[in-house]
Amino acid sequence: MLQINVSQLCMSRADETAPALEKIPAMQRRRLSGIAKLALSSAIQSLNFEAVDYIVWASQYGDEHKTLKILADVLQDQTPSPTQFSTSVHNAIAGLYSILCQDATPSTSLAASWSEALIEAYAWLKTNGQPNARVLVVYYDEALPEIYQEAQPFNAFAMSAIIALEAANLQLDMHALSNHRHKYIDAQNFYDFWQQSEQDLKHPQTQAWQKC
Repeated sequence: MLQINVSQLCMSRADETAPALEKIPAMQRRRLSGIAKLALSSAIQSLNFEAVDYIVWASQYGDEHKTLKILADVLQDQTPSPTQFSTSVHNAIAGLYSILCQDATPSTSLAASWSEALIEAYAWLKTNGQPNARVLVVYYDEALPEIYQEAQPFNAFAMSAIIALEAANLQLDMHALSNHRHKYIDAQNFYDFWQQSEQDLKHPQTQAWQKC
């Protein structure tokens, strides 16, 4: 059972405005993909101009629409755009955040669910040796293009939070985690769980997450 402190939980959705992105110059902001805007917006909101010691970026699919465009160019014997390629890799959004927000905080990018990203943050906090360290965790995803067999429609979103070890308010049971085929479901379920009061939680003994 892992015990962590979760704070500054933020959700950014595709149908909402993103005032947090005003920190990024307009010309650079316009070049960001939709999912990159959501991820950066959520991260900036959670940080709220404060610093963390590490960042965990997590997504199941990443910016897969860009990858599909590159594959389509190859099939048509066209040279893929270097810019498209450099921003299609799984850690591209982490790099964009670092450059555009001028933040050199060490980070990692995972193909993972929200809960798996929390475990990664916990492992870093337990082993880094820094007192009172904090980790920013950002999960983001959008639906795969319809051409993919496993495509499932859902609205793009990003969710982020600050994770620490002191004053734990969440218990995470790794053995009780649901193995969702579509990892975005884990993030959405956690957001709903976190908004509930203790009285409203249903069957807390069967959940991987418990408030403490």
